[in-house]
Amino acid sequence: MNEVKIDQKKYDRILEAALSHFAKYGYQKSSTDQIANDADVSKGLIFHYFGKKHVLYERTISAVVDFLTEQSKDLFTEKNPDLVEVIVVSIQHKMKLEQAYPKHLQLLKAAYIQKHLLPKGIQVKLTQYMDGNTNITYPLLTRILGQLPIKKGIKKQDVVQLVLGVFNQISTESLQLLKADPEVTEVKQMDFLAERAEIYMRILQTGFLENKTEEK
Repeated sequence: MNEVKIDQKKYDRILEAALSHFAKYGYQKSSTDQIANDADVSKGLIFHYFGKKHVLYERTISAVVDFLTEQSKDLFTEKNPDLVEVIVVSIQHKMKLEQAYPKHLQLLKAAYIQKHLLPKGIQVKLTQYMDGNTNITYPLLTRILGQLPIKKGIKKQDVVQLVLGVFNQISTESLQLLKADPEVTEVKQMDFLAERAEIYMRILQTGFLENKTEEK
């Protein structure tokens, strides 16, 4: 089978147009005619490069995951950040991505809901990115928690999942803050994230019930 020669500029324009349409209309309602028109290429060239519409969809998702992962590769430069720092910096970064690349995140969220329909390789790639920025946050949390004196009988994996739950909760609160006050500055946002992260982490580390044995 002859190798398909690709004009990179046209290929990139097709992926960009596909991203816009798949993010806005979803897979079923997106038209390859409109994608070709927006990319300023022939519909035939799309099928020459990708073969079928679902292949274009899969490659668009893969390209978006690669792009967003690249934006996150230098997120943590310090070797030993603490729990609060990991949560604050990760959430702040997540919110910046939401604001800078809304189409990318919209496409991935929609694809994640129907990921069982995608090829196995794309499913894994999508899951790794979407599950709380697993490719960055999860291994950092695992390493940090591995250095802490966790009580006997408590599994480290359960603590990691609990902390990720806090991560998602603060993300939700932060987005609500921005929607309620679009003029909020990044400095105020950082203060809010740090405050909430410190409060939740303190509760997680010390517990929220009084120690009755100490009162006797």
